[in-house]
Amino acid sequence: MATRQGQFMVYSQGKTKTQWDIIDKEDYKLRVKKDWIDATNVWHVQIISQSIFDRRFEMFLTHEELKALKDIL
Repeated sequence: MATRQGQFMVYSQGKTKTQWDIIDKEDYKLRVKKDWIDATNVWHVQIISQSIFDRRFEMFLTHEELKALKDIL
């Protein structure tokens, strides 16, 4: 595809990944979601466990708090 004078092409690799499957078995799934919330300058982290009972744990962490959690794990 040719560009005309003054035109330019922008290529994007898509949205940054915000969801990861830690365990993905038929009878048990463990997923983590992480999104940045601009309005409050915190990360919204969700840990989702799916089996017979679905469980969800959510937390709102600053950069420093998220780093501390990662260091502990």
